[in-house]
This record gives sequence, structure tokens and C-alpha cells, in this order.
Amino acid sequence: MNLRRFLARHGVPGVTPILVYQMAKVGSSSIAEALEERKLAVFHLHRMNREHLERMRAKRAELGWHLAPLPAHDVLGPILRERLVDRGRSVKVITLVRDPIARNFSSYFEHLDRIWHRQNAHESVPMEELHRGFVERFPHEEALTWFDDELRPVFGVDVYEHPFPASGHLRIGDVLVLKSELDDATKCAAVSEFLGLRNLVFRPANVTASKAKGEVYKRFVSTLRLDPAYVERMLESRYTRHFYTEAEREAMRRKYLRSAGLR
Repeated sequence: MNLRRFLARHGVPGVTPILVYQMAKVGSSSIAEALEERKLAVFHLHRMNREHLERMRAKRAELGWHLAPLPAHDVLGPILRERLVDRGRSVKVITLVRDPIARNFSSYFEHLDRIWHRQNAHESVPMEELHRGFVERFPHEEALTWFDDELRPVFGVDVYEHPFPASGHLRIGDVLVLKSELDDATKCAAVSEFLGLRNLVFRPANVTASKAKGEVYKRFVSTLRLDPAYVERMLESRYTRHFYTEAEREAMRRKYLRSAGLR
């Protein structure tokens, strides 16, 4: 739903905005689309903190990215913060977490053209260069700091103060935190309970591996050899340790170090 449409109806009693608000590439599109199908006042956002948005763009410019004009969701996010959150309006927030290495793979491929300053970069950049670009030209820490850069300053919610349960989902007041790796049925049940809905159905959406560049993406992931120090930095971060159990992190470690030929 766009801002004009929402503002035309947001004064109607009983209409509560729903913000699907999370870092990019964590599997949120299917949730947003399912809620849009129900004609709810839903917004799909990655950033609402204008200061963080400016820092993020500065970092990407430093890494050599081509900075296109702000996408609609990055224009809308700070406006919604000012018109809804800062004015104390009631909102519901759904956010997600994902294995940060898998998330970074997906985000890197989503932005290849901007990183390499050419259209269809996956078709023209050699695989060895794609590997090098991931290591040298991608902001790997974005996933690890998103909750401190966005959710906490915007909503005053510190997820790290709340133990994350084995169920893979946690409600903190009007904020629902979901683990991306949960199956759709579990995610659907958690969102339905959070919003008081019935018969909600999620459909796969915006999956990098299923797009035109999907075969190149699969080859990239299968042939990339990660530095063990990078794997440890990502998996032993506060973010990953909070949301993923020791057993889950060890499984990730085995997967990524095996790809490096170390296990």
C-alpha cells in the first residue's frame, strides 16, 4: 500500500498499520504479499532511521557502489516514522532474522549491477571476480547491526534484552520477531496469532535462486571458498549467537567450512 492510500484511510477506527520491517533478503516478501492480499494497511520497509540510511549509503559509496536514487521503500520509511511512530500511533511490526552469511550471499547478488556498474553483471563478470567482489566490495556487517541501527532507535525495542526461544519466533509487545529458516506453516501460524487473522497463506516470493540469474547464483555459492576467520566473525557475532543455538551455529560452521575444503 502506498502512503497516499494509507493516509486516506488511516483515521478510520480500527485500522492499525502493519510494518513488515527488517533487513533486506531475509524472506519477508511472502509475508508482506500475503497481508496485502487481505487488504490490510501493510508497509514493507527496510529502513526507517534516516541517519542509518545516510550512513549505509556512505559506506556503499566508499566500497565503490553506484548509488541510484532512493527506492520507494527508503523514501517511505523515514516518513512513516515521522507520521506514525514519532506521533505515538499504534502499529504492529513484523521483523525477521536469517543466517547472516546466507543473507549476505543473497544481498550481494541482488545488488550486483550497482556494485559492478553494469547491467546484468552476472552475465559478464567472471566467477573469480564475483568471488573477489563479495569479499572486498560488500558491507558484511549490515546484517549484524540492523537491530541496533534500526529497530532499537526507531521503536525503543532492544531484541538482545529478550532471550530468543527455540520456537524461532518471539513477541515483544507489538513487535514479532521471526526466524527466516522456519517453515511457512510455522511462520504463518505465528503471524496469524500476532495479528488475529485466519486462513493466512504464504507463497514464495523474491527468491534470488529462482530468478534469471539463479544458475549463476547457485554456482557462485557452490564455488566460493570463505576465509575461516570470516565464518567465525559472522557466526560468533552477538547477532548470530542471540538468535541461533550452538547446534545451529555449528551446522552453519560445518556447511561453510566444508565449502572451503576445511572440513
